[in-house]
Amino acid sequence: MTFKSLILGSAAAMIVAGAANAADLTVAEPVDYVKVCDAFGKGFYYSPGTDTCIKVGGYVKFVTQFGDNDFGAFNKLYKNSNWNNFYTEASIQLTGSSITEYGNLTGWIDVRAKTGNEAGTGTFADLINAQTNSAYVDTAWLQFGPIKAGRFKSLFDFGQGFDDTGMFASDTKTDHIELSYTVNGFGLSLSLEDNRDRGAAGFVNGLYDVNNNLIASGGQDNIPDIIGAVTYASGIFKTKVAAAYVKHAIDISGAGNAASPYVFEDKSGFAVGGIVELALDSISKGDKLQVSASYAQNANSFTGITGGTSVSNLSGSLTGMSALDFVPGDSWSGFVSYKHVWSDRVWTSLSGGYAKFEGTADYAAWKDRAFDAWRVGSTTNFTPVKGLDLLVDVFYSSVSSDTSKIKDGDAWQTNIFLKRSW
Repeated sequence: MTFKSLILGSAAAMIVAGAANAADLTVAEPVDYVKVCDAFGKGFYYSPGTDTCIKVGGYVKFVTQFGDNDFGAFNKLYKNSNWNNFYTEASIQLTGSSITEYGNLTGWIDVRAKTGNEAGTGTFADLINAQTNSAYVDTAWLQFGPIKAGRFKSLFDFGQGFDDTGMFASDTKTDHIELSYTVNGFGLSLSLEDNRDRGAAGFVNGLYDVNNNLIASGGQDNIPDIIGAVTYASGIFKTKVAAAYVKHAIDISGAGNAASPYVFEDKSGFAVGGIVELALDSISKGDKLQVSASYAQNANSFTGITGGTSVSNLSGSLTGMSALDFVPGDSWSGFVSYKHVWSDRVWTSLSGGYAKFEGTADYAAWKDRAFDAWRVGSTTNFTPVKGLDLLVDVFYSSVSSDTSKIKDGDAWQTNIFLKRSW
């Protein structure tokens, strides 16, 4: 055997031995970092190491507004301006769902934040959040089978039409617990809702003047709003009827001094309402028509007299609009809204609504409060690509009254926003 042959043989032996040793090495299994969960629909994935399915959503919305009204300056910082500057809103939405031996367990949260300068018709909470640039919980709830609890849309709410501004109607998120049952298209629900979320004044017993004389007593019973609803859906037809029993209103007697203290007397109230929605795919796929009406006694937020997108919010600076959350009275509201889909990228809506309030208070400062309000408008939405919307919303509103306590007024507003959703 030559030296060359010895070298070649040794090299071959080393290669074979190395290959054998390599075959004996432990190979790590591939890690499945993201595993799709299809038990709850699209967009869910398993949280690593758990049986909980997670979904992440949200949006970023850039908004500007133009308008004018008879209720004070449209832009409170630039009183002669019809432009309300810009503001930006962001939302992060998280869903966590899992299957248990007793039913599905779900939690949902929508955390929002605003920046910029929002004046005009924004709510007080909107104004504070915009000025402080702080995040806040818009909606958060948990659901286990038929039981749902947290802060979310009131069971009484029927929506406010196919638009961004909204018609005069109940528009309230409340902290509440809700029990629902559905079978063969019929649904039955019952909820207990926090009365403070709709402006309950509370108990005021024990107000004293500087000389320690009692000047006010009484107030409201602290009981939750009790709301029930029946729903039905079949084919192109959907409907909902709801009723509520509340203790929101108070009346006042006395002069508010030591000789004749104020006495705050709570008054029971109720509300009933309903909505019908028709899918009109025979006209154009996606077309819909909504018709809704509500009546309330001593429960003004249930008809859109007070609340989010309401008459009092529109004209809160007018004399006679203050304290309407708990002023006794009868109120009505209704709206019609039609949405037409031009294509898979463009739709337009037309909406019109009416609201009326007639006060029944004996308290002198609250007497003779009565008004009519109506609103009409149109919204157009353009979706150039999936997840991006450009919306233009134009509305005109009017408040009229035959009493000296309420000043007549008109308002128009245009909202324009870009919204990226995911």
